[in-house]
Amino acid sequence: MPTTTGRPVTEIADYIGGFVAAEGTFVSRPWDGKFAFAVALGACDREMVELLRDFMGCGRVMWRRRRKGHYDDEVTFVVRKLRDLVGTVVPFMDEHLLTSYKREQYLAWRVELLDYWEHGMRRRRPCTVVGCEVIQRAKGLCRHHYYEAFGR
Repeated sequence: MPTTTGRPVTEIADYIGGFVAAEGTFVSRPWDGKFAFAVALGACDREMVELLRDFMGCGRVMWRRRRKGHYDDEVTFVVRKLRDLVGTVVPFMDEHLLTSYKREQYLAWRVELLDYWEHGMRRRRPCTVVGCEVIQRAKGLCRHHYYEAFGR
């Protein structure tokens, strides 16, 4: 069985699932297509968010200066790309996120994300002329076929 830092991958995955149940955040703004999964911790826990990034194979780690003098600096692991959310985060959470209030939040977020992915997301489609695979520009046509039909 493959290992990460000397432990079986399933042990690490289960640990991360429990950690997300405690510290994870699922952000959903379907009206403007903004979705994210994040874990924000004090800067002294940077290794943990780097472990999340390395394990998931997507997302990024961001560092922020403290907002108040008595706060700690903050380090955040965040995934915003829809393809990564749908292809990596959702399958991982489906399998490893513990039964908890965070899982209920995740399931509501998942419904909105997948609905947006299937129906609301603006996708660039190929030209409607048979055999042309170039992306549409206007009126369902690529630039070449649009100028052929409507002139310059």
